[in-house]
Amino acid sequence: MKMKYKIFAFMVAFLTIPGLLLAADTAGDVKSSFNVVLISLVSLVVILTFAIAVLANVLKNLAYAYRDKLRAKKKEKTAAQGAHPKTLALLAILCLSSFSALAQDAVAEEPVRVTVIAGMKAVQFYFLIGLITLQLAITIALTLLIRVMVRNIVRADEDETELAAQKAIPRVSFWDKFNKAVEIEKEQDILLDHDYDGIRELDNSLPPWWKYGFYLTILISVVYIWYYHLGGDGPSSHEEYVAAMEKAEKEKAAYLAKAANNIDENTVTMSDAAGIAAGQKLYQSVCAACHAADGGGGVGPNLADPYWLHGGSLSDVFKSIKYGWPDKGMKSWKDDFSPKQIADITSFVMSLQGTTPAAPKEKQGDLYIPPSENADSQNETNQSEI
Repeated sequence: MKMKYKIFAFMVAFLTIPGLLLAADTAGDVKSSFNVVLISLVSLVVILTFAIAVLANVLKNLAYAYRDKLRAKKKEKTAAQGAHPKTLALLAILCLSSFSALAQDAVAEEPVRVTVIAGMKAVQFYFLIGLITLQLAITIALTLLIRVMVRNIVRADEDETELAAQKAIPRVSFWDKFNKAVEIEKEQDILLDHDYDGIRELDNSLPPWWKYGFYLTILISVVYIWYYHLGGDGPSSHEEYVAAMEKAEKEKAAYLAKAANNIDENTVTMSDAAGIAAGQKLYQSVCAACHAADGGGGVGPNLADPYWLHGGSLSDVFKSIKYGWPDKGMKSWKDDFSPKQIADITSFVMSLQGTTPAAPKEKQGDLYIPPSENADSQNETNQSEI
């Protein structure tokens, strides 16, 4: 025991002498011989040194006790026995090397310009701070090692029969824990007293996944109410409705525009009044030069009579405007107008049937009778024959 106290006193002296020397050196440089910061730092160094010594002694005794436990139970864990002493030795070496290096720096280096911090030279102040930081790290490391050693000793003291009993307990699968299902053999323990025509009810708990899912919905509902109804950035129901309607109108317009341009000679239909008016404007700008403004004809044939060079149906006229007849001077307009515009021009041309132009051109082509009119005339002929 006396040897231990001597070693402890030596460690305290070895670790505190640099601080006392610094205090003496500082007292010579600074006018005031009483420095509260210096005394506090040196005192902290002494306290931490004492704490390190106590923790190291406790750890050593625990290591011996653990070694004896292992030897008694004949368990080969020599690696674990040597880990802690090696760790302590490494910490001690680092501590001593750090102290010596710092001391050498303090003695060897003589700064040209002295910087004073809290009444001490900067080198002295940083030396004490570094020493205290190192001592704190050693204290924390020793505490953690003691905690690990205590755990190992407690585990070594456990009775082997208790360990065997724990191993004999069947493990519950993750799925059973997830559903918290009671085993069939233990259902008698959770039967309720209520009896409905011989049917009894089990007092099963709700599955954890269901409960936690329900708690999650509560949390989501709180966030939802705040975000959409209590001043959050979320839109209200009315704002969502308005935005949805605006989006629908845009999609509708895009669809109609796309559908309008999907017209060809097989799907073309007569335009409405607005379409015919739009077709008339286009006709006046590009077609009136050859066919006259009222459709009476000029360079091109008369469009107001029922005689046609290339067919007089709506589909035939659409095709003539779309592809043209280059060999007869009629150009193709499919690159100049969209299918919808060509359909409007066709509808306006068809609306000229039966009108009386101011200066109509002579008949050209073959007489075209619409299928509906042809059917009506055939019916009238049949009735007259009867």
